[in-house]
Amino acid sequence: MANLVRKINSKLDDVVNAYQFYQITRYLTSVIISVIMVRSGLSKDGLGSYELLIFITSSLSYFWSTGIKNAMISFYPTVDDKLRFIHTVLVLLVLLGISTGIIIFLFPQFISYLFTEDESIHHLGVAAVYLALASPLMMIENVLLIRRNSSELKYYALWNPALTLLIVITIAFLNPSVKAFLLGIIIVSVVKLIYLTYIVELHKFKTWNNEIARTFLLFSIPLILNMALGSAMDFVDGWFVSKYFDSGTFAIFRYGSRELPLSAVLYSSLSAAMIPLLMNGRIKSDELKIRATLLMHYLFPVSIVLILASPYIFSVIYSPEFRTSAFIFNIYLLILTSRVLIPQAYNLALHQHKIIIWSGIAELICNIILSYWWMQRWGIYGLAFATMFSYFIQKIILILFNKRKNDIPFSAYINLKYYFAYCIVSILAVCFTFKFL
Repeated sequence: MANLVRKINSKLDDVVNAYQFYQITRYLTSVIISVIMVRSGLSKDGLGSYELLIFITSSLSYFWSTGIKNAMISFYPTVDDKLRFIHTVLVLLVLLGISTGIIIFLFPQFISYLFTEDESIHHLGVAAVYLALASPLMMIENVLLIRRNSSELKYYALWNPALTLLIVITIAFLNPSVKAFLLGIIIVSVVKLIYLTYIVELHKFKTWNNEIARTFLLFSIPLILNMALGSAMDFVDGWFVSKYFDSGTFAIFRYGSRELPLSAVLYSSLSAAMIPLLMNGRIKSDELKIRATLLMHYLFPVSIVLILASPYIFSVIYSPEFRTSAFIFNIYLLILTSRVLIPQAYNLALHQHKIIIWSGIAELICNIILSYWWMQRWGIYGLAFATMFSYFIQKIILILFNKRKNDIPFSAYINLKYYFAYCIVSILAVCFTFKFL
């Protein structure tokens, strides 16, 4: 056991592995929280209300916070005064978070109408406070990554989920209500804000720099637009469900509309972590292909097993009421077939932001059209199929662009022989579950 711990610790000394480990623990925590909330006795409508509030805060902030996060990783190596740059980005995120929270406070009816058919949404003000507090928190893992502080990142990946789960479990036993769970994640956000001030060395605060802020914002805009297009995919699905189905169905869809545990976070974190390497003159390196293929060999077998077992798993872990979520989950597992391809890492490293934006627009348009069409034919399953299919659009466009413009072949991203074999088996497994389970 001691040898295993030492081996894992050794692996996590690599900052890329440490960053992926953080993303893993973060994802697993969100899944465990959803199980705890279902088991706490909160009604299906209550679960739907909580998920709707989290969906609203994510829809209004994810695109700019993640766009700035990705821009920060690419921009950081070019900056001379690195601490002033970090403090400038921190101020920018705080201002954006507070501004978005104020908009929710001032226009609650508009926000309610935008996301539902209801005139008002309970606890929207509490969710606005959470959004304002949580917006700058992504800087914690970002700063640790760009400073290559794998040790601190590793420990953060452990105590952050432990604290979150402790508070959520306490609430589940004492007062399982939507407002109480929101207040719980606000408490976690406050603790993490205090830790953030330590990570960014706020006691050495360097004043806002207009030139750095202006240059960085101009650099960030394409990435923010790209993330807006990417987050719009989730917004489209959630919007259709909240508009055309009841709150109970919204909870069922949200619990099912998850990709393979860890796949999105592992590949997105791999893409982000590889950008500095690719920027350092190693575009032709095989390291990205090797790492992506290695992850594929772990994730596809797990995905296929989950596809076959999910109807039973969801019934046991959640309840038989959430069996429908399992089939939505199976469709979302097929997103792995496009997720393992990460051509965008090259485009981000080469600062080819326009093609990312235009391919994202094509992806979004495809998702909107197919979601509306297939929802009418197959209900919420149609929404899931539309999302799965649309994710391929951007990847295909970027792969073709990289082949023509950057002379990067399809084989540079993944081992094609294993890739196509895994894809075929995964599709057959989903067909089997719909027909026989």
